[in-house]
Amino acid sequence: MPRSGLAARLTEHEVRAWGQSTGSEHGVRVLAHAPPLQGRPRTPLSPGAVNRRTFRLLLIALQPAPPMATSLLTPAASRSVAPARDIPLHLTAVVLGATSILVGLIWDISWHMTIGRDSFWTPAHMAIYFGGTLAGLSCGARVLANSFGAGGARRTDGVRLWKFFTGPMGGWICIWGAFAMLTSAPFDDWWHGAYGLDVQILSPPHVVLLCGLLGILIGAQVMAVSAQNTEGHSTSRSTVVAFASGVLLTLAAIAITEYSDVQIMHRTLFYTVTGAVFPLFLVAASRASKLRWPATVTAAFYMVIMAAQVWISPLFAASPKLGPIGHEVTHMVPMFFPLLLVVPAAAIDVVLRRMQGRNEWLIALVLGVAWIGAFAAVQWPFASLLATEMGRHPFFGGGFAQYSAPAEWLTGAREFWTDEGGTVVTLVGMLTKSVLAAIIASRVGLWWGGWLREVKR
Repeated sequence: MPRSGLAARLTEHEVRAWGQSTGSEHGVRVLAHAPPLQGRPRTPLSPGAVNRRTFRLLLIALQPAPPMATSLLTPAASRSVAPARDIPLHLTAVVLGATSILVGLIWDISWHMTIGRDSFWTPAHMAIYFGGTLAGLSCGARVLANSFGAGGARRTDGVRLWKFFTGPMGGWICIWGAFAMLTSAPFDDWWHGAYGLDVQILSPPHVVLLCGLLGILIGAQVMAVSAQNTEGHSTSRSTVVAFASGVLLTLAAIAITEYSDVQIMHRTLFYTVTGAVFPLFLVAASRASKLRWPATVTAAFYMVIMAAQVWISPLFAASPKLGPIGHEVTHMVPMFFPLLLVVPAAAIDVVLRRMQGRNEWLIALVLGVAWIGAFAAVQWPFASLLATEMGRHPFFGGGFAQYSAPAEWLTGAREFWTDEGGTVVTLVGMLTKSVLAAIIASRVGLWWGGWLREVKR
């Protein structure tokens, strides 16, 4: 190992004397083979003869050299020593794009529930496609900078495609998602012009759009964990991972809206569907993020997003433009109040912390049981509250309904749709089918989160 200029000013004998006086052998190992300076006498030195100046010079000489920048395409890759932003600019743009997509999606659903479909060029649609365009363009710019910009480290920092283009893995996923989203736009407009309003939400254009949305949101999550894993741990990077996971969790909650109605929250079906979906995302987030309570923070982001739309949407005046109109609507209709996912999410964090290093299937088994137990303990009585007249308070958003709903649906307590056989049958179903679904989802989440934790490009 070559010595620095300061180290060269010290003789081997001085180094050994300092090592004996401090009990450190590191200076001996580093500078033992250094030739003595010409003209300097090799007089015997006692440990106390090494003065403070020599000690300071040794500390400077023994400082480790900065690491060499290597490509992330190799397993032993390391980051460049150049100072980096705490949150990379392209990651900031992608997270903003993902947020715009989610806000636009919630806005669009509220628009359909309040106004109906009146035009392709609605503000909600523009928010969705703006988010997709922002994510796609920012990732495309990153790929071009990595591929053709100055600096060898930037040209090799990522996944290579077609021999010429190199970019972050999450960026490629976002680019693919942006293409799918933008392709679905004219397809969806033509579909409505040819066939009118959608009979079901999963029409062919909407399936393409949903795939694009998933691509961008998953890409944002992958880019966030890549920054966390390669740039070093920081609270801001780990929080971005949790936020990206929370946005993805919110999309999953929206996708199963028809299975999340208050009136089916005392049925086995509700706990089976939620158990098959939510543990997957929350367990993966808990494994991927380096926060102390990652799944809890992820669930909190979901609850804040969904609660905010309940409270903000009715502030804007709107009225239906399509029939049939079942009741008078004067303001935007929000979606449902968020499920209380923060409690079972905290249980996930506790289980993963206590069972670290155990068999993955055993962990999944405990996670599945813990999820159903914790979720049912809070959501079952909360559903009973939402079904009462108190649940129709604007805070919970139960007093709103789609404009085509009959007026009598908006008054009085709501009745639960229960399983045949009563509560006992429901509990048995929860302990069998629902727990099994949660175990499988947790096992997939463990695999996904473990993969995310290893992403470095």
